[in-house]
Amino acid sequence: MKNRLLIFLSPFILLIGCSQDKSEKPTTPLSEQELQFEVYDSLVVDYLGNLTLMDINPAGNRFLLIDQNTEDILITDEKGTILHQYNLSQEGPDQILGNRLGVAKFMDNEKYLVPGSKGLTTYTLDGKRSDSFKPEFTGLSSLVIPSSQSHYVWGNQVIVQMPGRFSDLGQQGIDLQLKSKRLEMVDLNTGEYQAIIPFPQESKFSSDTKEFGALDFYCSFTVSGDSLHLSFRNEAKIFSYSLKNLENPPLVKPIPFPNFQERNTDKKPTNGGFNARDFFLGSVNAVLRLTEQELLISYLSGLDDETANQIISEAGSDFNKMFDEANKLTEGGLVIFDGKSISKLIEIPEILGNLNKVNSKEEIWFSLNFSEAENDYSVIYKTRLVNK
Repeated sequence: MKNRLLIFLSPFILLIGCSQDKSEKPTTPLSEQELQFEVYDSLVVDYLGNLTLMDINPAGNRFLLIDQNTEDILITDEKGTILHQYNLSQEGPDQILGNRLGVAKFMDNEKYLVPGSKGLTTYTLDGKRSDSFKPEFTGLSSLVIPSSQSHYVWGNQVIVQMPGRFSDLGQQGIDLQLKSKRLEMVDLNTGEYQAIIPFPQESKFSSDTKEFGALDFYCSFTVSGDSLHLSFRNEAKIFSYSLKNLENPPLVKPIPFPNFQERNTDKKPTNGGFNARDFFLGSVNAVLRLTEQELLISYLSGLDDETANQIISEAGSDFNKMFDEANKLTEGGLVIFDGKSISKLIEIPEILGNLNKVNSKEEIWFSLNFSEAENDYSVIYKTRLVNK
């Protein structure tokens, strides 16, 4: 995959899903499987811009898209015809609450939810605000990845990553590691917010002696059935919780990456910010539900201190050169994880850009790779996973 580091550092993280016929039971061990995405359909929209697909309604006849450059939201039908177009980031009665924290998702066929740094908002298809849910604390947005899966609806509750409740503890430090919680549970009936998921004891980030950087413990999570699976950026582990009892200790599953560079805790991290070295540590960039037994993981192995510091020094203030050189040496990409082993890196055709949405192993949507093709219209590709 080209420019892996630059893709991660853009406001839109690449999340890659994969597929296999449900009726087929592979005889090849997961660690030996060689997989790739196959394009077999597309959504073509008469719109010149950088569109990404956020969600599809349950009926499958309304597509929720956003222009990554302008934040314009588009609603189309299954043929790509634009039914509505508007911008919710601009001032007005329907403006979202704060900065958008992640992709919007349908609540049902006629309504969707947008997570913002200052609260959750639901909208009808024509862009009119239906309801809003504000927390009692002031939301922060020091690190926002608008393309991330930052919330999940579970019955009448929403689980969301919304920082700010523990701002009195700072953005990082021992107190934050010991006293804060990572996610919020929002009751849609009462509007009440409840902090959930402290740093698990099995995580290095629960340390009372070693301090980590804020980017190190940025978390990704996904929901599969009655389980919540969570990861931290600079730790090769998955923490799996029961949604029915989030107070219980999680099931911990180490991810067997062949190489993963963790922070040297002998050196104190930058306080409340990031430096170039932070971006070249090993990173679990996203976890995504694939099946009840499998997760799709996007990761980079990172670079050791000596290599990273040499690249940073030689590049000076030229960030493009810095990441180009690092990209030649870092490993990683997209793999399947079944709780014990990981697959080989999944091959992605050059025409495909960022993964937008996974509906099933046979329905995985990607945006166009603009470096490989230029059109006067927008295309979202529908793919499935096949053996090479």
